[in-house]
Amino acid sequence: MPYKIGLVGLPNVGIMMLTDSRLEKLSKYYQSQKTTPSVVEIIDIAGLVKGAAQGAGLGNEFLSHIREVDLICHVLRCFTEKEIIHVEKTVDPIRDYETIQLELILADLQQLKKRLEKLKIKDENSQKEKALLHLIQENLEKEIPVSQINLKEEEIKVIKTYNFLTSKPFFLLVNFSGDQTEIKNLKKYAKEKKLSFLPLAIKLEKETENLSAGEKKELG
Repeated sequence: MPYKIGLVGLPNVGIMMLTDSRLEKLSKYYQSQKTTPSVVEIIDIAGLVKGAAQGAGLGNEFLSHIREVDLICHVLRCFTEKEIIHVEKTVDPIRDYETIQLELILADLQQLKKRLEKLKIKDENSQKEKALLHLIQENLEKEIPVSQINLKEEEIKVIKTYNFLTSKPFFLLVNFSGDQTEIKNLKKYAKEKKLSFLPLAIKLEKETENLSAGEKKELG
């Protein structure tokens, strides 16, 4: 099974083969008849809009795609460019992150409430499940994702069966111009929220990809 990464914000699907020179050497050493490299499936999920949890935009279709992935990668824009219009008219990566996070939380709350409505108390296990769901509900209503709730090992096992969106590993892929001031506030915010954070100056990388090491060094 390929490891699936949900790339929030863009359409289409891409398959990426992860190659490792050591794999080929091991294959030859052990005279393997077949060598199968790891596969990471990058799922570019169509853009999310406010109200997706209530069906706005692609709504449930968007959320169902996220439910299938193993990890969520949220691409955030930090650069300003007049030719590329931001859907919210202004560039504010913290606002954009919170918009998506809120939609995921609302979707989890909907799923949780439906389960609570159907849950019948038959034994001690169902009582524990109900108490656990109420605990998660309280945290989600405070906009705390499931992944950041302090749960016991046995509780985590129960939660995995629900496949909550906010229980998935999550990291920020930050697209900026190369100017560190663009990501200063976001970097501080990510640290406070304990979010994994990867800044990439994609346009700058593209512009300098054909330069020699010496030329890149001169540019700093």
